[in-house]
Amino acid sequence: MFAPIARTAALGVLLATGLAGCGIQQRLGFARAAPEVVLPFRARLSKADEERQFTVRVAANGAAIDDLRESVRHPATGFCLLNFGGSGIDWETDATGEWRSVADDGDLTFAGTCTAR
Repeated sequence: MFAPIARTAALGVLLATGLAGCGIQQRLGFARAAPEVVLPFRARLSKADEERQFTVRVAANGAAIDDLRESVRHPATGFCLLNFGGSGIDWETDATGEWRSVADDGDLTFAGTCTAR
């Protein structure tokens, strides 16, 4: 009576083991995700006093501003999505309309406000 159940269980384990080795888990979305492009710089987000406001500090190291912005944008977008349900961000800008940054010990700090409701 238990022989068919044991055979079925053994077959299931055998199939699961075989499929794990051929990459099916990644294709079905069960494996750990890895980014296609790794962000170039480590950025750290800090909440501000106002609920929707935040700052992001990133090590500049003479990097191009576009690379820095992408590294800053990623944690900021995640913060806004998780806490306010949308990815809209109003970045503090200077007179030219560029994101305003404050330099400190080779790092740059950018500030923004989540705009999603």
